[in-house]
Amino acid sequence: MNPRERQLATIRHEPTDRISVDAICVENVANIAEYLKIELSAVLDRLGIDGRIISANYIGKIQEPENGIYFTEWGTPSTGDYGTHRLNPLADMESISDIEKYPYPDPTNYDFISARNVAKAWGDKYALRGPYWKPLFCQVCDLFGMEEAMIRMLTQPIIFEAVLDHVFEHTYEFCKRLLDACGDYMPILCLGDDFATQRGLMISPEQWRKFLKPRFAKLFELGKSRDKFVWFHSCGDITSILPDLIDIGVDVWETVQLHTLPMSAKELKREYGKHITFFGGINTQRLPFAKPDEVRAEVIKCIEILGKDGGYICGPDHHIKPDVSVENTLALFDTATSFMM
Repeated sequence: MNPRERQLATIRHEPTDRISVDAICVENVANIAEYLKIELSAVLDRLGIDGRIISANYIGKIQEPENGIYFTEWGTPSTGDYGTHRLNPLADMESISDIEKYPYPDPTNYDFISARNVAKAWGDKYALRGPYWKPLFCQVCDLFGMEEAMIRMLTQPIIFEAVLDHVFEHTYEFCKRLLDACGDYMPILCLGDDFATQRGLMISPEQWRKFLKPRFAKLFELGKSRDKFVWFHSCGDITSILPDLIDIGVDVWETVQLHTLPMSAKELKREYGKHITFFGGINTQRLPFAKPDEVRAEVIKCIEILGKDGGYICGPDHHIKPDVSVENTLALFDTATSFMM
């Protein structure tokens, strides 16, 4: 089986030649390439990663940098962090009129032609998924500020929902155009949003069902209407709304951070394993500190439990950060790819 065939069969819970393996992002590829004496471009294949993420870059006008701060197309700082003081452009807006006047990015101003070319080059070999990070909740939080967004959700839901609708409409049109561009070369609609901590949701399940579920349902239905699998990234403990995600069409849940969940891996598999495919499971918070033998043991345990009867893509439960040793990285991927089902 090639990587595409293997991963798609895994999602369908069909037999495969070996366990499917993937990763969100491997940030120590340079160290791996140097250690193995291979090219940077060969690292992901060497690790046995079956999927690739594809999206379209923004090509419209972006606000000029200010005081060393660069901005995204949404007018928010591109710092890539959580919780740090940021410039949130909607934080002080109090009226629907102000919300409607804000210059939201045009979903046509993205390079879908290049995305199509990449999809054609990769799509026969790898299981392509995309666009990945086009969140709803997190984007609203970027515009308001996280605390302000949740305050508005409770005290001014009309204003909160007006912004959410703009984000949703942008994301829907972006996904539609990416699906059009990539066609059959991209078999998986992959989206992500973070609305949980390692202790549970940041908002109540009822709020999630009111504001987010119907909009995600429409996005997932867009993928289903094109015969795509739906792959969803959400960190932390989302088990309180996992049945809702299954109900609206999620086929793959990323990331399965087992150490955050109120149930064991066996309970998770027993409760939901017939309905979805799990991706992740290997605790990246421990990877910098574990010994290679401990990593191997964790991989084997995850495969034996989550991979029973199929439906498990083995991999780290988040980014592999630069401080993870090459030895531990290879222990993870080599153990997974050599595991005898």
